[in-house]
Amino acid sequence: MGDPVFYVEVSLAILIVGSLASLAVSGRPRLCGWLSAACAGASAVSAWLAAAGAFAGQTSERTLVSLPQLGAGFTLRVDPLSAVFLAIVAVVAPASAVYSVRYMEHYRGDKVAKFYPPLLLCIASMNGVLVSADLVAFLVCWESMTLTSYFLVTYERESAASQRAGLKYFVITHGATLCMVAAALLLWRVSGSFHFDAARETLSRVMSTQPLVAHLVVFLFFLGFATKAGILPMGDWLPDAHPVAPSGMSATLSGVLVKLGIYGLVRLFCWILVPSPPLAAWGIIVALAGTASLFAGTLTALRQTDAKRLMAFHTIGQIGYICLGLGAGVYCLSTAPLLASISLAGALLHAVNHACFKSCLFLGAGSVLYRTGTRDMDKLGGLAGAMPYTAGSTAVASLSIAGVPPFNGFTSKWLIVSGCILTGLRSPLFLVLGLIALFISIATLASFLKVLGAVYLGRADERRAVKEVPASMIAPQVALAALCVLLGVFPQPALRFIGQALESLNGAPAAAVATGGLWDGIALVDGTPVAFWWPLAALAALLILALLAFGIQRAGKARTRSVPVWYCGEEHGPETVRYPAGSYYLPFKHAVQGVYPAAKLPAPRLPVQVRRLLDLDRWLYMPAAHAIEKAAGGISRTHAGAPQIYLLWIVLGAIVVAAITLGLAR
Repeated sequence: MGDPVFYVEVSLAILIVGSLASLAVSGRPRLCGWLSAACAGASAVSAWLAAAGAFAGQTSERTLVSLPQLGAGFTLRVDPLSAVFLAIVAVVAPASAVYSVRYMEHYRGDKVAKFYPPLLLCIASMNGVLVSADLVAFLVCWESMTLTSYFLVTYERESAASQRAGLKYFVITHGATLCMVAAALLLWRVSGSFHFDAARETLSRVMSTQPLVAHLVVFLFFLGFATKAGILPMGDWLPDAHPVAPSGMSATLSGVLVKLGIYGLVRLFCWILVPSPPLAAWGIIVALAGTASLFAGTLTALRQTDAKRLMAFHTIGQIGYICLGLGAGVYCLSTAPLLASISLAGALLHAVNHACFKSCLFLGAGSVLYRTGTRDMDKLGGLAGAMPYTAGSTAVASLSIAGVPPFNGFTSKWLIVSGCILTGLRSPLFLVLGLIALFISIATLASFLKVLGAVYLGRADERRAVKEVPASMIAPQVALAALCVLLGVFPQPALRFIGQALESLNGAPAAAVATGGLWDGIALVDGTPVAFWWPLAALAALLILALLAFGIQRAGKARTRSVPVWYCGEEHGPETVRYPAGSYYLPFKHAVQGVYPAAKLPAPRLPVQVRRLLDLDRWLYMPAAHAIEKAAGGISRTHAGAPQIYLLWIVLGAIVVAAITLGLAR
């Protein structure tokens, strides 16, 4: 099979060289797009080979650059856990790149040189995060990923919304990165090394000797990873950043980039930390944070009329599902590892499934924007006839995210909820959290029924000439929708690979999720079999019922006719009487307006000091923006063109770095 690290190095080299090549040909947008897509595809093939090698047991490690004085180095390692997430990147990244070739024509006033090179570097950075075995290399790749994604979020330089969302993303995520840097330095002061293995050994020792320091380190890492994952309230950046980014980048943000936060949480709680009673307490914290996110994110999404903003809030909700499963698994790791593996398998499988259906949904929303020029669902309707491939792909992805069997979202949600219910026999809290997750699945279905009804169903506005998007934009949507079906009907291969990842972690055997052949079902075993799911049987039952309904309809020989709408003595066009997105589920919105803000809910009367504290624009974002602008102006004045001044800055920078290094080494 070959060395997995070698294939990762090839993948990174392709992406870095591809970014430079795409910059060189950026004057020809379509050529630049296809070149970038080819590089993303070639890189994905190499990443798949690396993942296959890791699943075949060929885990390897290599240090590219060594810094022995700091106990650090750019060390790469591919294990089954990183291989699972490498596969996610290898699916979504090339699909987004191919989709963007024609989609970027939507931005006629902007140059593709601002999009494709940062996109390829962002993909390379994400791969680097997943294979780093050293905290220095990990943080360098993490920061590179954040910076390149920031440039993509702020692609529309003339858009105030884009720039504000980018600033918010920049400030929040860099604050989270500083937390992770502080945690890494604390570990380094104790161990003298930045290697993951040293961090694992040190943290397990400090947990028993200095528990406050250990929990501080865990808390700082948790803040950093949870912010990137989009867990509320740290993920407040996400609903603003996703809608304003180009749709290809939105798919990458939601389908891949937020998963890096999940990867960090899994690596932290299931590998770096050893199973212990304090770990169980962190499991409860992660589960509560996930439940709060899935509840607030999904119910807030139900209110949205902006298609991409709705899907951004659903990203928060679905990440909440993953964290709920992760929290339940972490809670049981030290006492019931067999039970823990059920929830952990559900969390990792939902990360894979979410990458497929959420990327497909964002690409579908981008296709509608490409053809109609709007994301406002109140101004859309009847597009299914004009855009059948986009409508069909979006319908499949919508049923998948709602957890409707036999699509892929059902299997992972079934595992998560089953794990919560079984864990609830030990701690009733998880039983309550599992029931909340079940309710939110219904709310998710309601939300995407609104999307399908408001955007694609009904009669089209005859004044708007709309047609299907180009083939290069259709193909990624159809491929991702097909994966939603395949992973739903045949989840066994994915679960086997996830099982290998669990077996490489702390005490999480894969035997609790028993998978047979492709034609068999899935059994959950907690000492004895406790649950069973057979996707093929469910698919067969649905097909039989559909054929039966079709046969009854044909036997009745019912005829259909299309007539104009007659209302109050005159005919009306479909745009006049169409049911807008904002009117869906109004009774439900009024019933739960105390849970989340409704459109006409009066603002509470808060003290002046509290209002000032909550006004983040006033005391955080705008001062940060002014400080950055002022600093940039000061730096620009030093660029006088004299070589002596530049050399002076280099010398001063070297002195500062040396002083910091010597200070930390004491």
